[in-house]
Parts: sequence; C-alpha cells; structure tokens
Amino acid sequence: MESQWGSSAGANDMVEAVDYFDNHRHKLRFPWSLYHRPIVAALGAALGASLGPEVLNVGAGPFFELRDVDAAGRNITVCDIDQRSIELAQKLHGARLTAADLVALGGPLPYASGRFDLVVSMDVIEHVPEPGLLPWLSEVFRVLKPGGLAFLTTPNYASKALTFLEQTVLEVIARRQGFSRKEMHPSKFTPARLEALLAKVGFSRADLTPIAFGWVLAAHARKPL
Repeated sequence: MESQWGSSAGANDMVEAVDYFDNHRHKLRFPWSLYHRPIVAALGAALGASLGPEVLNVGAGPFFELRDVDAAGRNITVCDIDQRSIELAQKLHGARLTAADLVALGGPLPYASGRFDLVVSMDVIEHVPEPGLLPWLSEVFRVLKPGGLAFLTTPNYASKALTFLEQTVLEVIARRQGFSRKEMHPSKFTPARLEALLAKVGFSRADLTPIAFGWVLAAHARKPL
C-alpha cells in the first residue's frame, strides 16, 4: 500500500515528501497486482479467521481491497491521515463502512481499548519512521480485544528479488514520476525483525508467511486472552 504515515507521539513528526494518493488506483492493476493481489487473498483469509464482527483498517487509503473480499456480517471501520482517502472510501463503499475516520498524524488511534476483533494494516508499517514503530504497533495492540487478530503486511526485505526490483525497475518508474524510492520505506522488515517487534509489543502466536513471490510478508498475530 502506498501510504503516508508519520511518527508516533514523542518522536519528531515526519511525513514522506511524495504524495502517493494517486498511486492507490493502480495497485490492483497489472503489473502492480502481482504484488497486491496476494495481499487481497490474505486479507480475505484474515477476515475469515476473525472471532467477531468488529474490523478496523489502519492506514486504509481508499480501501479498494474491500470490493474483492467477503466482508458480510463485518462492521468495517477505516482510518487514515489523508482526508482524500477517507472521502474516497466513503464514496466507494458507502453503507459497507461503519465509520471512516480521519486520524491525526503521530497521534493515538481514536478508539477505546479492546474495541476490535480484527485490525488490518496493509503496507503501512514500513512507512512509520523507526522511532515511531513501537508506539504505532502498541496502538494496534491496544485497540484489539483479547484474543483478537492483527493482520499486517509489509515488503519482505529478506527477498533479494524484491531488493533488486526496488533498486532497478521500480526506481526507474519512480523517477519518471518525479520521486525516488530510496527513502520511501524508512522501516525495512525481514521475518525475524517483524516477529521480534510483534513479540515486544505483546502479541503471541505470530504467523509470518512470505507471499507474492516472497516479496511480501503477511503477518497474523493474536493478542493474548
């Protein structure tokens, strides 16, 4: 997900210099779909594994993925720091959304502790600057119910193929669009690093699976009862 996100409270606020809003509409089209379609499939599995109906998407963007998954019986809340994303999500999904909330850059999530059965955040965590990682993930943990599931995806920097593509083909495409990918992901994750961060926050039973040719890490982690 091409998302902007800033540091959490207590760290220096930071926003990526590039506006990625227009890129959202491309991600489910070929060739970008090679990366993103497996994420949609994994999202569908996460919805099926949720123990209850309350679902939050953090850093949702317009949440184009919702059109391609079975969310029947789910109460979907989305939040993002970009007003345009919130407005487009409301336009696209209408009554399928329980709420669509604009959230403050670097601030806490505006939800009660233990409210959600499932929190999803697709390709957002890599945009969080290093000092804000623990506070950001702690907020995801806080708003989950005991026994709730977190579903996170992020580029897999243990993949040599992904690293090569980012440094070559994707960098050329980015420069033609007027930016560089070199600073696009301030936080880069391997399976071991993401697993350690999830454990540090308090998650248990973390399952990390490489998908999309190994380019993506899909993490499913439970909050202990």
